[in-house]
Amino acid sequence: MNIGLYFGSFNPIHNGHLHVANQALQQCFSDQVWFVVSPHNPFKESKLLADENQRLHMAQLACSGKTNLYISDIEFTLPRPSYTIDTIRALIQKHPEHLFHLIIGEDNLMAFDRWKTFDMLLELAELLVYPRTHKTPTLPVSLTPYEARIHFLSGELVDISATDIRMRVHRGESITDLTPPQVARYILENSIYR
Repeated sequence: MNIGLYFGSFNPIHNGHLHVANQALQQCFSDQVWFVVSPHNPFKESKLLADENQRLHMAQLACSGKTNLYISDIEFTLPRPSYTIDTIRALIQKHPEHLFHLIIGEDNLMAFDRWKTFDMLLELAELLVYPRTHKTPTLPVSLTPYEARIHFLSGELVDISATDIRMRVHRGESITDLTPPQVARYILENSIYR
């Protein structure tokens, strides 16, 4: 089975994340998408993150009842901070029957050669890249040897950010159009991002 892996802090998970995952499914690159919730992303300050178990629970709420969307907490059992290469290796060992694709935004593609052992990562998993601009994406020179393993999804640009959601919550503004209703309710009831 082809599994799309969508890594992130999901601080919080929002409708943009779900849209990208659904595009990977609809465009037939993935049979399932697994949201891999990262307790500690090495590129982000941990003090800005909501509690890891709350972020995991929000992701579970967002995907509850949705066919082919699943939540993985594998990084909760791995050394921290979480590096994608280590998680991919752990997933391959645990699920050798699956082929894995890594779903990233186009902005991450531009800095992908700064990821830990990115070349090894591209040998273990192909990339599915979602557009962030209307421009035709170009590969950084360092990634051209792996061009056959990098695929570009099509789809409308999604103008939703977790940072904006957190700021709206902090200001007491509604986020009902930005996150699934059950996530918005959980944030409100638990005073997250206040």
